[in-house]
Amino acid sequence: MTNNIDASKNNAGNLEDYDFLVFSFNQSSSLPLGVQLGGKKGIGFEPNSEKFNELKKEIDTNKFLGRHKLININPLQIKINENNTRRFKFTTCSHFIENLAGINETKLAIYNAIRMSSDFVFISQPNFDSDVTLFKNGFKTNFSDWTVHTNHLTSNILFNILFDYYKMGYIEDFLIFYSSPIKNSNDPVIHPLNSPGNQTEFNIDSHPFKRENVKFKNIYKNLNVIITVKGCKKIDELYEMISDEKNVLYDSRQGIYDNSREELIEPDDDDRRSIFGKMNEFLNSDV
Repeated sequence: MTNNIDASKNNAGNLEDYDFLVFSFNQSSSLPLGVQLGGKKGIGFEPNSEKFNELKKEIDTNKFLGRHKLININPLQIKINENNTRRFKFTTCSHFIENLAGINETKLAIYNAIRMSSDFVFISQPNFDSDVTLFKNGFKTNFSDWTVHTNHLTSNILFNILFDYYKMGYIEDFLIFYSSPIKNSNDPVIHPLNSPGNQTEFNIDSHPFKRENVKFKNIYKNLNVIITVKGCKKIDELYEMISDEKNVLYDSRQGIYDNSREELIEPDDDDRRSIFGKMNEFLNSDV
């Protein structure tokens, strides 16, 4: 197991020069996202040696990506220790969580991201919350029927993971939100149920018949979370940096709902770290 990010072995230079980490299977879009969120120089990861060599060449020869570095290890294999704890300003997980093997890898990825960041973690993945609603109406999204998307993480499961780390004191607060609404069935990411898997945009000439002009409510393409690490208070500022139409699903700063008392535990109440919140009431997509 990799105990630390080996700067010399991976030709990463002085780690002090880098201020953010990228957990992603699409470095070309995820590294610029880190810059959008205020980063200057990032470190990405690619465990596959063949892909690593291809990506490293692409990054090194791209004038927009050349400042960043790629390391040939799996970020899940980094063992957290005193040398890398809170070492970087933030970590992004984009085009990543949906490709993991399941809940245990998801927990480990989020744990490593939180522990190596001093300020915040930003996670963005396809939104699988609306799969059942779409299914009942004869639809699916292309990203929900994609072979490499082996981890269909939903918002309530994400909440459960984050709330555990919140109770441990690793997290200051977290904001779960949707982005990029799907307003009707005409959106090209929407396919009929009998459309083949692993498809990109819907094409009327090559895909089965699809009902058009069916209006959707509260169905979005992306599920995102901003996690602030203990001491960081910048959730609102970071939220505004995401340039898309958004809808907040859950904000831990508004308190935690206590089912036993049927009331909201205020953010400054010491008891709130022992209360397990309810968020299913927020999951109301409709067609």
